[in-house]
Amino acid sequence: MPLIQACVKGKRRAQNELYQIAYPYAMSVALRYGDDRDHSAEIVNEAFYKAFSYLQSFDPSQSFASWLRKIVINTSLDHLKLRRKQKELLEPIEEQSHIEPETDELIEAIDAQALLHEIQKLPPSYRMVFSLFAVEGYSHQEIAQQLGISEGTSKSNYHKAKAKLKHQLYQLGLAPQKKAL
Repeated sequence: MPLIQACVKGKRRAQNELYQIAYPYAMSVALRYGDDRDHSAEIVNEAFYKAFSYLQSFDPSQSFASWLRKIVINTSLDHLKLRRKQKELLEPIEEQSHIEPETDELIEAIDAQALLHEIQKLPPSYRMVFSLFAVEGYSHQEIAQQLGISEGTSKSNYHKAKAKLKHQLYQLGLAPQKKAL
């Protein structure tokens, strides 16, 4: 990995080249967590700053993309925690609403770009939990630890996010209407 070695040595051209190559991938990860494209770009730029700062700790036997993805996710979590300190974003634990089993299949069947657009409309607490659980595969216990919330709140926010997404997709005509009993 000569490019990464050049970056570790502080070569600006190599850093710029790595940034140009990896930016689209990092942005695709950040878009699931940011409020909009500008906020996602802010997350990506901060993540690259961290990546370049700690590049000497990167293990070349591992995937650079996986390493960078983790940094982008952690930077997104940092942004959420900072916002939460500034303003309470996460809702208290409420009784979980019942979500129909077809919700998961419905979300899987929707066009990825349309789904991403709708995910970005979710409140930050719902968006973060939904993305960490449904996309990244974190457990509710891991999400609770990362966000400093209870496992019940993580589950509740995930179910509410799915319900809200389903409603948004119905309104857009991207999902079939619920059948009357």
